[in-house]
Amino acid sequence: MKISGFTFIRNGNLMGYPFKESIMSALPLVEEFVVVVCESTDDTKKELERLRDENPKIKLIDSDWNVTKKSGSIMSEKTNIAIKEITGDYGLYVQCDEGIHEKDYNKITRVLEDNINNRNIKGFVFDYIHFFGGYFSYAKKSEKKFFYDKEVRIIRNDGTVFSWGDAMGFKDAGGVKINIENKNAVLLNANMFHYGRAKNPAGMYKKDREMERLYNFRIINRLKNWVSNYDPRVDKYIYSDFSWLERIERKNLDFHPAPFRELASKQDWDIDDFKTFMKEKKGTSHFFKMLIYRLVKDSINETSNAAKKIKAFLKLRQS
Repeated sequence: MKISGFTFIRNGNLMGYPFKESIMSALPLVEEFVVVVCESTDDTKKELERLRDENPKIKLIDSDWNVTKKSGSIMSEKTNIAIKEITGDYGLYVQCDEGIHEKDYNKITRVLEDNINNRNIKGFVFDYIHFFGGYFSYAKKSEKKFFYDKEVRIIRNDGTVFSWGDAMGFKDAGGVKINIENKNAVLLNANMFHYGRAKNPAGMYKKDREMERLYNFRIINRLKNWVSNYDPRVDKYIYSDFSWLERIERKNLDFHPAPFRELASKQDWDIDDFKTFMKEKKGTSHFFKMLIYRLVKDSINETSNAAKKIKAFLKLRQS
């Protein structure tokens, strides 16, 4: 059994992505790791070249960044370039703000080995840990207003699976989504650590503005801004109540995958310093704002099971 890793990256340093740590967290699992390096305005490529020189498993492929459709689809286009280059039985997709803990390596390989001949299984699903506001606070499993809890990150590399939309998920050649509900994917019972919102909250605003340029329809971005409670100094998600966060002791660096521990050790802020102390907004107006947010977020991110998430949101508000 051969596993290949793959991803794409653009302006990794400028956007604050821990792309080197992401790749290193997956490297022990794979025999090769393909990185599509899109044209950037920073030194991302130079850093990747240095990383490749130290790790011969890494293969770099140059690509442009010509955004022809503002739907986020360029991200799946670049992901599919990487998929075409991998040679393993399986492809392990690690986005450049994600990481895999070494304690899960054996569990992952065992599930892949058990399914090597089950051609009906096209994907393998990770549970997610979403860090928010730093490396020592993450969303509780019950928190689903803003965070997806599961995603396919390993695919069967048989030429029938491709990335779609904004590269959050996969479909087969017939256009069927790869997920547990369609019975063409199985759980790994392993975690993917998502660090996209682990940076200092004051730095998230810049990243959000840059990411919105990739998506279509100005009205969607206006709706996103309208329904979000945010201060330009901090992240746009609600910072008035942190009861939905799990906390980690700062000395517990082993909670993180090994390549991310140095980043975590350098955190020099506390998420509680960024509380807006805004009164929790309630009532009909806020209800519809949050419902619209859910609809808009799913429409642009093309996350799976949007209808189920909306129903869960409605049920939560009624209780």
